[in-house]
Amino acid sequence: MKIIDTHMHTIFRPSQFFEDYRLKGVESIISVAFYPVTPKYSETLEDLFRWMIERETKRLQRVGISCFCGIGIHPRSIPQNLNQKIYNVIEDSMETNVVALGEIGLEKGTKEEIEVLEKQLLIAKKKNDFPVILHTPGKNKREITKKLIEILETINTTNGIIDHISLENIDLALNTNLYLGLTVQLGKLTIEKFRQIIDEYGDQTNRFILNSDLGIDIAHKYIVPKIIQLMVKEGIDEQLIERISHINAEKLFQIS
Repeated sequence: MKIIDTHMHTIFRPSQFFEDYRLKGVESIISVAFYPVTPKYSETLEDLFRWMIERETKRLQRVGISCFCGIGIHPRSIPQNLNQKIYNVIEDSMETNVVALGEIGLEKGTKEEIEVLEKQLLIAKKKNDFPVILHTPGKNKREITKKLIEILETINTTNGIIDHISLENIDLALNTNLYLGLTVQLGKLTIEKFRQIIDEYGDQTNRFILNSDLGIDIAHKYIVPKIIQLMVKEGIDEQLIERISHINAEKLFQIS
């Protein structure tokens, strides 16, 4: 079964992990931008993007994994001296192995977060509705998701994925035209909650994408292939599994 993990902060994981990940069936990964502390300078993110595009993709390719990039300003990584140049860098970096603008979105819904998000959504809109990867927070998820969707409607964002979906906000996200990211990970969806979503919203699996959000924190390292294996073992419809494991991701990000 082909697997694409569409949401991972790969720079925090060693090469040995990716060798193991490939052996477990993961063929492609989207490495998503995130900086674990508030950057003092916009140039910090500029270097991060360059690292991801120029080096990270090659590092994963060496172990047999196709690596694509999502670049953007995460709501928890907004530089203290934010300037226009970083937006220009983002726009100019949308090249061959950059398949999405992300991870962007809202954490607390502050005025600054909203301004940064809107500017990035406009860049994506300008670039022929370039796909966006949208963060929703752990706290106040429903309230912040409502605010996020209002912004998406204002900008008329129609191509992307609302990530870290839970039972708390899935009904809101389903009212958009976007894909829904089911992140099974510590602090996010449990395997039980994931199964509940699949059971209750099985007719919407043409919009679901399974991912891990692996990064710097303690995590279930191989959760995505584990879930796929469990679904196969339990006799879940093969077409459903293929949709959430790779087909929907291929359609959204135009990768194969």
